[in-house]
Amino acid sequence: MLSLIVAAAVGGFVFAFTAPDPKDDEPKPDAVEMVFPQPGDRELRQAEIVADLAPGYTGYLLIDGVEVPQDDIRFVDALNRVSLEPTEDSDYRVLASGRHCVTVVYHRIGEPREQSNSYRWCFSVH
Repeated sequence: MLSLIVAAAVGGFVFAFTAPDPKDDEPKPDAVEMVFPQPGDRELRQAEIVADLAPGYTGYLLIDGVEVPQDDIRFVDALNRVSLEPTEDSDYRVLASGRHCVTVVYHRIGEPREQSNSYRWCFSVH
C-alpha cells in the first residue's frame, strides 16, 4: 500500500513539472506558420530555434526577453524563416538547462519595426 502511495506521489511530481504551461497553448497568429521547438517541448541544449513566417513577413528573435544579436540570426528569404544560428563566441551557443521563452517579433516586409507584432512560446532544455 505504501509503495502505491509513493508511486502516485512521484507520478504527480513528474506531471507537475513536465506539464505544459497554460500560456504555452496560446494560438499562433496567422503570420507565424510554425515554431520549433514546439510550445511545452523538452529539448536538448543544442536544439535549433526556428520561426517560419507567412509570405511577406520578416522578423527577429528574443530569447528570455533579450534580443538575439543579428550575428546569431539567420533569415532565409525564400522560406520567410528566422532562426538562431549562433556564432562560435555567442552567448546562445548552448542554452542552459531549464525553461526558456522565445519571442518572434514580426512585421510585413517594408514596414518599420514599430509596426511589429509578436508571438511568444516556451520550452524546456534538459
